Amino acid sequence: MFERYKKPEYFLILLAAAGSFAFSSWHTLLNNFAVEQAAFTGIEIGILQSLREVPGFLAFTTVFILLIIREQSFALLSIALLGMGVSITGLLPSEYGLYFTTVLMSVGFHYYFTLQQSLTLQWVEKERTPLILGRQSSAKSVASILVFTGIWVGLDCCK
Repeated sequence: MFERYKKPEYFLILLAAAGSFAFSSWHTLLNNFAVEQAAFTGIEIGILQSLREVPGFLAFTTVFILLIIREQSFALLSIALLGMGVSITGLLPSEYGLYFTTVLMSVGFHYYFTLQQSLTLQWVEKERTPLILGRQSSAKSVASILVFTGIWVGLDCCK
């Protein structure tokens, strides 16, 4: 029954949705959390956003890491780092805690999304690649909409 869904393309679509779900959650909730729980001002938010971009600048190191670890394993490790960084953010409501979780999340985010297209081009037949890349993009959008709707409903119910 589920044999149809054991194709790599479905796994890639699921990972794309998971990455977008995690990042959208973090990005949407972070500023209010940082101000209300960690007493961030504009300076700390600026530092946090600057730290968030450092792994993006270092994403070129993907090539060197791939000399040590398989691309598939690296993608799974990256998505796990993204999820871990997002999930422990609320447990560390301090300046350095948020800096740490942001860098952790950002490392996972930047490395995963660097690898995503490459894995798609490797695992999916050439004729189906545009379709699967489009489905990944759709899955990312749906995941973001679900996050935004969930946060909106959650905040509306808690008033």
